Amino acid sequence: MITITFVIPAGIDYNGGIEKTVSRYINYNTPEFKKIVLQCNGGVNDHNIYSINSIYAKLIINTSGARNLFIRLISPLILFYDRIKNKKIIDIIEKNSDIIYLTNNDFYYLFKKAKIIIWSEHGNLPYNYTGVKLLNIIIYNLMKNNLIFRNVNYFHLLNCYNSVKIHDKPYFCVPNGIYSSNFIPSETINKKIKVLFVGRLEKSKGIDKILYIFKKYEMNMELIVAGSGELEYMLENKIKNVTFIKNPDDVKLRQIYSESDILLFPSTLENFGIVVLEALSSGLYVITSLNLKPRFDFAQNMGFLEYIDVNIDNIKKSLDNVAIKLEFTRNYKNKMTMHGYIKNNYDWEILLKDLYFKVENVYKDTGKKS
Repeated sequence: MITITFVIPAGIDYNGGIEKTVSRYINYNTPEFKKIVLQCNGGVNDHNIYSINSIYAKLIINTSGARNLFIRLISPLILFYDRIKNKKIIDIIEKNSDIIYLTNNDFYYLFKKAKIIIWSEHGNLPYNYTGVKLLNIIIYNLMKNNLIFRNVNYFHLLNCYNSVKIHDKPYFCVPNGIYSSNFIPSETINKKIKVLFVGRLEKSKGIDKILYIFKKYEMNMELIVAGSGELEYMLENKIKNVTFIKNPDDVKLRQIYSESDILLFPSTLENFGIVVLEALSSGLYVITSLNLKPRFDFAQNMGFLEYIDVNIDNIKKSLDNVAIKLEFTRNYKNKMTMHGYIKNNYDWEILLKDLYFKVENVYKDTGKKS
């Protein structure tokens, strides 16, 4: 049996994309694997979940911008302290794990005796390790020449086209997914266009720009905002045609998707974008950031998605011109065609089987080289 430990920056019950994805990983039935979670500052514990008290995790989750960059730069020092403070648990993890899988790649500094380390695109890869381009080039070249991060054995890429942006370490590609049966298109056609935003309420997701538009302009459409975050205060005062639903549960979220026409997701800082898959599976038209290209080019080619260079004018222009796009995407037959594509290419049942097949090959391949 292969023991794999997934390291996450928050508790497994935290409502973030990484934690939700790792929950899918660990709940998938794989007799060949024993799965462990090492969570930072989490509240859930059982025989396969270990918790550490991580200063780094608290800092990185609660900061952004220049302060976040500074913390990333001094992460080796902070995580050195975290390792000493949590030495007993980390020693257990290193001793009992065949593979350590990192969802935040800075956590590399926690481990000195790991047998196999997999970096993932859930965390930042060398080409976008920080928010400073020159610094990323330096990190990339140091890693390429095996001067830093020497003990990384494999990369797990969510976006296979990024293989050209990593150095010569081996990699495998498996994207994020959804359970498509949970996101079924509706035959109902709304009298007024319903726009949906799902995600954390922070500037990098573009919610501030969306709310500015609905405050300033008389939009002949409804906006549903689903999520939570530091910009919740922008929704404290009622905005015309805007409904705020804080952290809807899974059942409510499926209902919201089925009742909407458009997902507006102008996020400029995204490794993948699972909400885009959820929306497409539900038959919604998607307006998203050019930064996500070419992740969802298939949906663009099928008439269900457009990329925009994110600013207020471009978001407003897309919304003003969206009605003609909806003539196609509101057609139930077209919705079901898109749903079928997601089911055949991005359903977890397919992807998780592929993921563990490739991780098993990593274990076998690395064992042959050692």
